[in-house]
Amino acid sequence: MSLAQVLVLQGLGFIDMEFDLDKIKKIIANKYGWGAPTDWTNFHFEELSQAIEAETGERISKETLKRMFGKRKMPGKNYVPQAYSKLTLLRFIEIISKTGESKKSKRRIRDEILKFLLLCNRKPCWIIPFVLFLSIIVIFIVFPKKLDYSFNCVNPQDVFPFTETFRYDVSAVKDSVFTDFGNGEETYLPRNKSMINYFYKYPGNYKVRFYTRTRTLDSLMVFAWSEDWVAGYRPNKEPKIFRSFNDQKFYRQSTNFYASVDDLMNEGVDLKENFWTVYRYFFPFKKNLDELTLETRILNNASTGSLTCYDTEIMLVGEYGTIEFKFTQEKCSRWVSLRVSEKFIDGKYNDLSVFTVDMAEWHNIRMTTENHNCTIYLNGEVINSQNYQRELGKFLGIDYQFYGSGKIDYVTLSDNAGNTFYSNDFIR
Repeated sequence: MSLAQVLVLQGLGFIDMEFDLDKIKKIIANKYGWGAPTDWTNFHFEELSQAIEAETGERISKETLKRMFGKRKMPGKNYVPQAYSKLTLLRFIEIISKTGESKKSKRRIRDEILKFLLLCNRKPCWIIPFVLFLSIIVIFIVFPKKLDYSFNCVNPQDVFPFTETFRYDVSAVKDSVFTDFGNGEETYLPRNKSMINYFYKYPGNYKVRFYTRTRTLDSLMVFAWSEDWVAGYRPNKEPKIFRSFNDQKFYRQSTNFYASVDDLMNEGVDLKENFWTVYRYFFPFKKNLDELTLETRILNNASTGSLTCYDTEIMLVGEYGTIEFKFTQEKCSRWVSLRVSEKFIDGKYNDLSVFTVDMAEWHNIRMTTENHNCTIYLNGEVINSQNYQRELGKFLGIDYQFYGSGKIDYVTLSDNAGNTFYSNDFIR
């Protein structure tokens, strides 16, 4: 937004009159369920920065947000945010607020104009058309026209491997436009083209982003289903890249899933580099992740080929969000993390020592969701319970990750009526 536009809004009193930082903090905290802003971490400010850009098309960096919210102390006098940052934050609050806020914004514009018109009793008549002209500018700024572009995929769900076709129109976008197909690979979208194909060779959920260098334009999800479990690994130097094993039988041991060190070497895994062994199953279960029970049994220790702290993570993927929780060896709680829909808690700023156990032993894990509450059990005892606001939606898949190599003994999935819709004890 230009300086001239900001000055116009300042002149009409939109920024200083409406910028109540305490109220803004409360609205954001309630919207995303993040708790008190004093407890927010780097993750929260990074998420907030991305959300602001996605909703308004304008960018406020996470560092600027930290300064605005008092998390990054400035030397000398108190930090005063720029008018541009204040206005962008106000626009974001208006967008995310409950239905009816847009009407309130229009009424506010009308009220401000009326205030100016009332002053005309003692002002020359030329001020009336001048104020009307300014009001038109304000309306175009506060309610900008959406960019003229389109982006969609032909078939967002299919059995892997498959080629997905994306159709787009960026002819009216001045900036260069790129896409990330969900694997961290940036691809330029030529302005003179209208479609691009991408080959999904592994199962999983992929968030496809559509963006310029300054803003995120759009995003969508692609789901690659699997007929059965698929295993692979993630290299430590490329943790977002999943690489499927060429042989999908060797880890199917007589009584559990386990990839031995020798087998991993045969698959070409560089044991000198840290890595995660991954087991995943993505399938249209036709169940809801908000009403689900998971029961499983896991082990991950030095004798199986695990690495430092013996991390073991379980992720359940929903249509609109995920549940992710991690167990580690005792004294390694710094590396524990927990995500439940819009909530994220990590071991850097929180005490998650209840997720640390002796990974040399088998452990029974149970997770239930009901009434927007997620409860996690360890060996029959509740260790964590989290309420969440954003619906998780349809249950789409499950993913295990072992730092190094661990074992899965069994997995059972059931709905809240007690009906088991998937069970596997991995016995051949």
